[in-house]
Parts: sequence; C-alpha cells; structure tokens
Amino acid sequence: MGAGASHSWLWFVEILDRMGFDHVHFVDEQDILSNALDRLNVLLMSGGDTFAIAEGLGIEGSDKLRNFIEGGGLYLGTCAGAYLPLRSSMDFLNQFNFINVKIANISRRLSEPERHALQKVACSSYGGDFIFHVVREDVVLEMANGYQANGKKEMIAPLYGGPSMLPSEDIEPVATYQGFTQKTKFLVEEELAQKTLIGNIAVAKKSMGKGHLYIFGPHFEHPHYPTCNLFLAEIIGENQNGRLRPIQKDFYGNPIKGEALRELLKDLKRELSNSRIAASGMNDFTISWLIGNKYYEPEKIQVFLEVLWKRLTYLESGGDMAVDLQDPDGMINRLRGITDILRKMKKGIGRGEATNGLAEDLFPNLKKVTSDFLTIYFRRKRMESIRAEA
Repeated sequence: MGAGASHSWLWFVEILDRMGFDHVHFVDEQDILSNALDRLNVLLMSGGDTFAIAEGLGIEGSDKLRNFIEGGGLYLGTCAGAYLPLRSSMDFLNQFNFINVKIANISRRLSEPERHALQKVACSSYGGDFIFHVVREDVVLEMANGYQANGKKEMIAPLYGGPSMLPSEDIEPVATYQGFTQKTKFLVEEELAQKTLIGNIAVAKKSMGKGHLYIFGPHFEHPHYPTCNLFLAEIIGENQNGRLRPIQKDFYGNPIKGEALRELLKDLKRELSNSRIAASGMNDFTISWLIGNKYYEPEKIQVFLEVLWKRLTYLESGGDMAVDLQDPDGMINRLRGITDILRKMKKGIGRGEATNGLAEDLFPNLKKVTSDFLTIYFRRKRMESIRAEA
C-alpha cells in the first residue's frame, strides 16, 4: 500500500477478512527495505502505478523481493503487481525482470492503423511504445488443466488494465482469455480486442527457488467475484501449507489497551465521521486527478472511508485487547488533515480551481490512515482467534 498503490489493495482486505485470514499486515516500500518480508509468508501486490511501485522499491527492494520468493515466499501480483516482475528494459522496471514473458497489449505489436485508432483510449507510456487497454469489466477465462475453483473450468473476472501475456516457456499458464460477456465494455473495436486478448494468458505461475509467483491480469481479488476470490484463497492455503514461516510477532512495539484504546477509538470515530461528511457529494463531481501514471476519481475517496466506517462497530464491541501501533496519535492527526483537505478540495472544485496538488496530499494520507486502522482491526481478530483455540 505504498507509492503507486491504488485503492484495489482494499479488495484484498475484503476477501482476506471474509475468508478468515487474520494474520494480515500492511507494508509499503520502506517496510520492505527494512526487512518486513522476513516476517511474511505471502505478499499480495495490488494494482496501481507500476512505475511508481518499481521506483519506490528500487534495486534493493528487488533483491529483497527475490530473496523472499526464492526462500519459499508466495507472491500474488494483480494488474500493476502482475506487470512488476515481467521482463522490461524500462528504467526501474528493469531492476526486476523475474519472468521472461512478452505482453500482447503493447503498441509495438500493432499495425500503424491500429496504433492510430488507439489514440483516444486508455494508454500508459512505455518508453517509445505504450501499454493499451482494450476492454474493461467482465472477461471470460478458461482455466488450464489442473486448475479450477468450485469445480469450474470457466470463470468470469473483471479486467481493469492488466496484462495479456503471450505463451512462454518461462511460465505455467493458469488461465487464458476466452471471450467476453454482455457486461464487457469495449474501449476499441471488438476485432482488436479479440486479437489482443483471446487465447493469450490471463493468469500465470512461475517457480523461483522454493517459492512461487502467480500473476493475474484480471482482478481475482474483486469482492464481487466470489469464485475468483475462492481461487485466490485456495492458492494461499495450498502454497502456505499452514505457514511457511512462523509469525514471530506483530510489527510495532508499543501496545495500547484498556481506557487508552477506548479513547483512541472514540477520537477515531469522531474524526472519521467528520471526514465522511466532508467527502459527501464528492462523487457528483466529474473530475479525476492524475497522480504519477494513475488516474484517481472522487469515488475512490469514499471507498477508503467506508472500509473503516463499517469495521468500527466491531472494534467498539468491547473486549480487552492490546494493539501494537507505531503512532496512534499520528493516525488521528492525519485523519483531521484528511478532513481539512477534503473541505478545501470541494471549495476548489466549486470555484473551478485546480485541485491536483490537494489530491497528491490526500491519497497517501488515506492509504496510511487505512492501513493503521486495519492493523488494529486484524490484531483484534487474531487475538479472538487465539482465545477461541485455547
């Protein structure tokens, strides 16, 4: 959930929560550089801005990620997280190159008329070429031999910019793009969409040392696709085999509990309520903000805030617990700052002013507050699981 991560990491949170995975921690590039991967069994890399993710990790982060996988770790990358380990000569991305795979949705594979036709669709610069996106929403996938979920060999998953991979001896195909549905939104002529996707690899696996990478073009973690969610959960369960490494302890070292924790939750509820009020009506604005190579829309703000709001009741339900959190007061102050930014944004948009600078402050703070809150939430769930097993 560091530099470049969009809101889609919250989809992972939803399905992990729903399926009973309680040992959940949230790491950014600084945590990875500080050896946080030594404490983890599985790393879930979500969608967002692949270049920002790669730049944030750098060559040192690449080495730590490689050591994590080769030492027995499981890497699940979706969309941007799928592009990250693929072969590339681009700055920052060329520090990874874990998987020798070519992609079909890159402009060098197009004829000149096709390149011209793509000028009005969503594209991302890729050196002298560009990554292009041919559809959004539902695509039909055919699972490879040995792979299924709920006994199904055909699945439907949402696609929001992920790769279409060409066959390679370096990977094991898990699923291929097979077709479209009535919900598919075509961004180009259907003929070009078929040429770019159909028959190519949507999900792939690669073994590295003792560990594995699974890379997903479509978003199997989207919470509205339960069969896809189950498939992800099965991969985590099978490869984790209970636990690859024992969880030693939580990441932070200053537990708060009792009355101090109740006061923290009271302050959190008040400030979160203020932020929700400040964000109300934002979805009515037809606006987006370009941050790095990724566009953010107002509805993404509400996604972050609602993830917190709907879990507050659980934390307020009582029961003694100690929470390790690096900077609880900082979380409250950051939430106050979010409310202030939201109020300024609404006024600025109403006046026709540029608000991209405010958005660049807003979304990193939203990600940090959300990860801090969810650290408390999953700590509480872990403690309850331990008590239930005792």
